[in-house]
Amino acid sequence: MEKSKRGLRLALLILVFSAGAAAGAYVVLAIVTADISNWSLWARDFAKSPGAAGTAAVIAAVIASLSIGRQVTVQRITANTTTWWKTFEWASGRALPSVETDNALPDSVTISTLQGLKQTATDDVQRVACGGMIDVLTPRVVSMSDDAREPSKTSEPRTSAAFDALTSYVQASYGTPAASPAAEAAVYERKVTSALTDLAPAIQAFREPPGTDSGVDAIAEVDGVQVAVEVTYSRTPQVVRARTRSAAQKHRGNTYNPLVVVSRFPSPFTLDEEAEMRAVVVQWNNSDDNSRLLAALRRASEL
Repeated sequence: MEKSKRGLRLALLILVFSAGAAAGAYVVLAIVTADISNWSLWARDFAKSPGAAGTAAVIAAVIASLSIGRQVTVQRITANTTTWWKTFEWASGRALPSVETDNALPDSVTISTLQGLKQTATDDVQRVACGGMIDVLTPRVVSMSDDAREPSKTSEPRTSAAFDALTSYVQASYGTPAASPAAEAAVYERKVTSALTDLAPAIQAFREPPGTDSGVDAIAEVDGVQVAVEVTYSRTPQVVRARTRSAAQKHRGNTYNPLVVVSRFPSPFTLDEEAEMRAVVVQWNNSDDNSRLLAALRRASEL
């Protein structure tokens, strides 16, 4: 099919050049011999001549060539779109097999494939599809990655690779229709908990055991005082305010330890409000904010 299209386009090009040459020669000759003082008669005679027919053939051939070029482009786009969706369906189906006995594709491979599809996507529908699939995979990747951080290391290489792939996807898709809020929140939480361990020996930090319902992500011990740490990837300061009040109320009913809420925004509360809640909100976006995190933990331990 492609060869026949190329042959047709080549034939049309030959026709264009041949007809153009013939018509051009005729037109030049006609102009040279024309009686310019009687232009209207010359134009009428030329319209009836073989030169006019040749010129019309040239124009028709050019239009036909452009039309075929557009058709080839449309067909190529359609073929690329079909291939894209087939690859997406393959990756999704292998990542989440419908038959329990089928082996799932490693999450790291699936996420890397989705990242490649995001880069070759031609519209936002495709990009959103990639982000939606990442949303689905994120809880499993986080769960398996948490298991890999336990003493047993039988699955650590695979799960570490999966979380690394998830982090790479988050960095590449941030702020685009392909972004995954679930993945962004998971990566942010992991970065914060890693930052807590970097604060040693000033404090000792422990991750909350999996399966607990305290809503706390970690416990930090500061000068003998245990401080609960909750990480929130809220998208606005207003949501940070609401979640902090809710967490403080819930946490007060459990152990009444002071609470530090880590978010991407500065605290929306006054010092007096934080003292009343026994909760401190601290802004953390990267390792440059570690000193701010440490100061918030120490302040919370004194509430």
